[in-house]
Amino acid sequence: MDKAKLWVISLLLWTSLSLPSSLSSAALPLAAQTVPVPAAMQTPPDSNSIVQAPSFMEAVQQWMKQLSAEPGYSAWKQATWSGYSLGPGTHGWIVLIQSDGRDAGYMVIHAADPANPNKYQLTEYGSGGKPLFSLQTLYRSLVQLELIHSSYTVQPWYVNPLYALWIVESGGTYYYLDAITGESLPIDQIDLLQKNTDPANTADTSLLSEHTIKQRQAIPSFDPYEKLPWIQVVSASFTSFTELQGELQQQRRLTYTTELYQTKIRMVAAVIGFHQWSNDEAFLLLEQDGHRAIPYSFLSQSGNLFRSSP
Repeated sequence: MDKAKLWVISLLLWTSLSLPSSLSSAALPLAAQTVPVPAAMQTPPDSNSIVQAPSFMEAVQQWMKQLSAEPGYSAWKQATWSGYSLGPGTHGWIVLIQSDGRDAGYMVIHAADPANPNKYQLTEYGSGGKPLFSLQTLYRSLVQLELIHSSYTVQPWYVNPLYALWIVESGGTYYYLDAITGESLPIDQIDLLQKNTDPANTADTSLLSEHTIKQRQAIPSFDPYEKLPWIQVVSASFTSFTELQGELQQQRRLTYTTELYQTKIRMVAAVIGFHQWSNDEAFLLLEQDGHRAIPYSFLSQSGNLFRSSP
C-alpha cells in the first residue's frame, strides 16, 4: 500500500463518523479517496477523539437535524459527516457533510468552554458542493501546484470566517491556500500571516445545540460584481440587526465586502438572507462558492454592506 493511501486511511479511521452508519473511503468521490493527507494534519488521537465523543456527536446531529429543514440544506437529511481538529490550541473542529458520496456542506464547531469538554458552540456553517476545508479542493490545489507526488505537509489554519486557509510546506517553501476556493493567497511569510490574523478577532457565538432557528429570510441570488456598489456608493449603516432584518425582509439586495491581507484581497459576497436563532444570534447568509452562514456580529465589525439596486 503506498503512503498516500495509508495517510487517507489513517485520517478516516480517526475522524469518519456518520448518521446513522460509518463513513468509509468508498463513500467519498475518487478525488477525496486519493488525497495524500500528510502527517501534519494527523493531530494527536486525543485531539481528534473529541469527534467520537457522544456529546460531540449529539451536538452535530442536533444541528444537522435543525438545518436540514432549511432551504438549501435538504441534502443533510440523509447525510453522513466526518470531522477533524482545526489544530492544537484552537479548541475547534471542522465537520464536513456528505450526501450520496458528494460534499453537501460544513460546520465549524468550537468548545463553548474549554474547561467543559461536553459543551460546544456553532461558529459558522454552510451548504453546497465546495465546503470550507474540503479535501477535494485541497487535492485539486496540490495537483495544480505540482506537489501531489512530492514530500510536503499540510495544516488547516482557522482564526475566523475571513481567515481560513491551508498552509502547505514543501522543500522549505510555504504555500497559502484559501480554504474555500483553494486559490493561492498573496502571502509569502508566516509572520505576515500571523500579523493579519489577530487571535482576538474571532467569531465568538453562543449558539448551542439546543437552540433552534426562529426566523429566516431567503433572497434570490444575484451577481455582486454587476454594478460594483462599493465603488459607486457609500456603505449602508445599520444601528442594529433588527434594522438590517427589515431591509432584507423587503428583498433588498445587499453586498458584503471587506479587504484582507493588508488590502491585497477584496472579498465580495452577495447577501442572500439570514437565520435568526432562538438565542437571538443572527447569521447572515452569504453566497461564496456555495452558501455560508456567518455571525452578523462578526461581519458587522469586519467589513461593510452596500445596497445594490435590482
